[in-house]
Amino acid sequence: MGKRLLIIGVLTISILAFIDAASSPSADDLIRMARAGVDEEVLTSYIDSSPDTFVLDADDIVTLKDLGVPSKVISEALRHGRVYESDSAYDSAASRAANDSGAVVSEPQEIPTSAAVAPPPGDQNISFFYQAIYPYGNWLDIDGEWCWQPNATIIRTDWAPYCNNGHWVYSDWGWCWVSDYSWGWAPFHYGRWFHHRSHGWCWEPGTEWGPAWVTWRWGDDFCGWAPLPPRARYVDRKGFYFGASLVGGDFDFNLTASDFFFVPANRFCDPHPWVYRVPSTRQSEIFRRSEMVRNSYGFEHDHFINRGIEVDRINRASNRPVARVTVAAEELRPGQEIHRGMIRENRLIIYKPAIARSAPKNPAAIRSFMEFRGNDIRHDNEARGRELLQRRERAAQHTLETQQLQAGKAQQEQHRMERAARNEADFKKRSAFTSEAEIQALKARQAQEHVAHIKQWNPREERMLAIIPQSRATPQPTVPEPQERQRVEQQVRTQVHIEARVEQQRQQAQEQMIREHPRQERTAPLPAVRNNRGESRKDRDRR
Repeated sequence: MGKRLLIIGVLTISILAFIDAASSPSADDLIRMARAGVDEEVLTSYIDSSPDTFVLDADDIVTLKDLGVPSKVISEALRHGRVYESDSAYDSAASRAANDSGAVVSEPQEIPTSAAVAPPPGDQNISFFYQAIYPYGNWLDIDGEWCWQPNATIIRTDWAPYCNNGHWVYSDWGWCWVSDYSWGWAPFHYGRWFHHRSHGWCWEPGTEWGPAWVTWRWGDDFCGWAPLPPRARYVDRKGFYFGASLVGGDFDFNLTASDFFFVPANRFCDPHPWVYRVPSTRQSEIFRRSEMVRNSYGFEHDHFINRGIEVDRINRASNRPVARVTVAAEELRPGQEIHRGMIRENRLIIYKPAIARSAPKNPAAIRSFMEFRGNDIRHDNEARGRELLQRRERAAQHTLETQQLQAGKAQQEQHRMERAARNEADFKKRSAFTSEAEIQALKARQAQEHVAHIKQWNPREERMLAIIPQSRATPQPTVPEPQERQRVEQQVRTQVHIEARVEQQRQQAQEQMIREHPRQERTAPLPAVRNNRGESRKDRDRR
């Protein structure tokens, strides 16, 4: 009798646990929405309106970050989930980090969550990239060239390469971009980025490793950089070719103001420089007041060097010396997981395999496309699936209405400030009104971008990533002990809360920049069509 009661009790507990798990939205739904390209504001609304808790472990958090979900959204999911006693500690740490950028924990411990593993010995060509980074984006055939678009571009309207989720370090190879993404070892050190008029930012793979494939500008205490276009080809001991022509050290690669990212010089080495990025409305002005950094590329010790902006200028601007690191290639055995670059004892340890110039395979052969699966949200319970779908639709509609309302209010306030500026005789007051009008215009444009982004997404037509089986050679990655796993998860949660607080600073930093640097003159906007963006390969070659 006692044994029967014990069995019944165990079964009851198991059934209740199953029901609880089935009725609680797991990280899978957030990851699925992120892969579908759901706007960050919709994700936040979905989390806030959910009556259930979200349980995210370290693997889920890193996966969401690698898919491009902002830390502020992940932090909201954590707060909406289980209550941890150390949440107050996270908040205090985040507050300290927000007040002192040097206190930001920018190098968390390695976590075995990367989908890519080191291949077996032998020559690797571009085909290696096709499989290594497929979980975090989509391979597209653009004018006969296979290019990769990260998932982050369809979640965040402001995402850009060499900008979000990373920072600059000064190395023996010159200025090097250290990405916070697990997949950052590949697209920021091989190949070229470009902005396509239909797809947005895309990456064309290459075979040469470099610290960062960007060009530079300097002026008026601002640092600027822009991704080099696909036509920019570096040849050992010769220099850069643009198309078929060898170009000199003062060639601008036909880049315009809209191609560059600018930050104040004293924020160039910040762990999160994108927070202090100059608003797009000021890029043309800063571009005109800056000049190209000439002869910044070289070939030393049998590798490419990108010197960029003189380090002494950064030292003077930040009032402290910039630490120099040594680039060290991470040696991995076949089957070991590939992690992002990590700085240890003034050494940047990063995976940088040799990529052969042999012809790659067609990525279609490994089915690395996004698949459209309609209403399949992959839940065992059909009623539960309908409920989650309805939640997504409600979250999207609520966010759409909220962003439209915010855009309207910001436009009204913008017009009010512009009228006040026209009627003000005092120059300082007129400049203040003009700056406030520009800030409201910035808020209106941001809200309008979210509205356009939300309208493009249909909750019933999700884009799902195809699952590509990977052949993992031994040894397999080891799973940490429970105690170690708990320590790592706590560290990851702390890091997310800190990054979320820093992300919230961006709007404040942009507004402060507009107030401190009033616009000197009104200028016409740049042409929408740019030389290196959105044109076909045939047009580029013809030019």
